[in-house]
Amino acid sequence: MLLAGSMAAGTQLQAQDLVKGDLKFLKGVKEITVTYNYDNLTVGKDGKEATYIKRRKTEKEAKTPGTGVAWEESWYNDRQVHYQPKFNELFSKYSDIKVSEDSTAKYIMEVHTTFIEVGYSVAVASGKAAVNLEIIFYDAADKKKVLSKIMLNDIEGGKGIFATGIRIGEAYAKAGKVLGKFVAKKAK
Repeated sequence: MLLAGSMAAGTQLQAQDLVKGDLKFLKGVKEITVTYNYDNLTVGKDGKEATYIKRRKTEKEAKTPGTGVAWEESWYNDRQVHYQPKFNELFSKYSDIKVSEDSTAKYIMEVHTTFIEVGYSVAVASGKAAVNLEIIFYDAADKKKVLSKIMLNDIEGGKGIFATGIRIGEAYAKAGKVLGKFVAKKAK
């Protein structure tokens, strides 16, 4: 039983890691501005996002001409439709801090996606989507000064869901929940 407990604790530590600063500045904060950054994103085994998009777009076009462009548009639209709303909702629920993309709050939380595993769902087999996120908090008055930095690694979600955007969105939802609980615990 002790071994199982230590393994669970080890997994918890891998999920989030406070790598700079602390979160005490968030004590009593009711609202923060959230921004999203997808620069230098890597996707699965393809590496660079551009490589993944090129491969998938080519596959879609080969299978059904004219669908590659629609797939690419969907890939980018999923950010605003599935990823960001799920993250915002669960982060707010578990941290009791409202997030807004057009707020004038004192603090800014940047959610930088560094890696996405898209997962899969074919016939009876499926694999979970996962994300790695770098969360950086800034004072809105001085955006060059990092107050805190948290790494969320290998946050999984969305196994058995056919639609890629929804499957990845579930990983963002779990990341929002994990981060929200972590902030609520550490911002005291």
